[in-house]
Amino acid sequence: MEVHGGGTAPELGPEDEGHHPIGDDETWQESVVLVWWDLAAEVGGMHRIGYEPNWRDGGQVSLWNNIFSADAVFKRSATIPLTDVNPTGTVFSSGDGTCQFEYTDHAIWTISEKEVQAELHVTDAHTPVDIYPKQSTLGRDFAPNHMEVGGTVRGTCTIDGHRCDIDGLAFRDHGWGTRQWDTMLSHRWVAGALAPDFSFFAVSFHTTDDEIVGFGCVIREGVLFYAQVDIVAYLEVDGLTHRGGRVTMSLTTGETLVLECDALQKGTVSWIHGIACVDTMCRVTLGDRVGMCDFEMTNNALRGSHQPRRAIGGYIENGLHRIR
Repeated sequence: MEVHGGGTAPELGPEDEGHHPIGDDETWQESVVLVWWDLAAEVGGMHRIGYEPNWRDGGQVSLWNNIFSADAVFKRSATIPLTDVNPTGTVFSSGDGTCQFEYTDHAIWTISEKEVQAELHVTDAHTPVDIYPKQSTLGRDFAPNHMEVGGTVRGTCTIDGHRCDIDGLAFRDHGWGTRQWDTMLSHRWVAGALAPDFSFFAVSFHTTDDEIVGFGCVIREGVLFYAQVDIVAYLEVDGLTHRGGRVTMSLTTGETLVLECDALQKGTVSWIHGIACVDTMCRVTLGDRVGMCDFEMTNNALRGSHQPRRAIGGYIENGLHRIR
């Protein structure tokens, strides 16, 4: 892939879609993530399966399984015992049959919750790439090995008995290595697409060493452009959830992109290793282009340990939340 911006973006092949050798560190993990949205059907989701084979209380799967529509939001975050601590192949499973990722010649996600079901086939628009700068805290402690790729999603989704066909945009990632959650005070992670061949990624990270780092990139028509980013969230009074935000991306070519992100629905709040993480699906506009993103964030500048019990712009409790 052609890269602009003074960095590298190693390409990764199908051999990296499966499981990798497990490291010795307690914080070693391997995770797969999918965010997607069908603007016409007004349906989308955010799914994460994270394997933590060395965790102190025993190997576990960290599951986030969320589906959003105009009528309802299904939210589930759970920690499930990892029964296969030395997995192989290209299947990642929640361990309880409710969520599965498989890579054949493309990524396939299967959701089998009581209230929601889906079969989602993701077509990549470009070769997966590792975009994280390795000299930073982000690349060293949080994402030492990572692949990102934008594309499209097709399939079916059933919410509370109502089935619809899916034809939308997607962004997925796959990471493995140490993930030191306790190095993070707050972060902003915005990943999405404006077209099948136009995806974007922006992240900012406030560390426990009081370092603030961040970067972004645009992958457009098979060319990657690195960018400096400014991410502003429209924070609710709960200090936790938000209504979307604005992402300004200053590309190394001199071009500036201002992405307006408007929340499509309330987000979901997942509690992981002492961190309350909010994922909100947003409609993204850039001029006359319209796309989607997951606007994810955490806020813990005071280094507290309280697990939030109230959210204005998101759901904390698991289950199906009907809106109308």
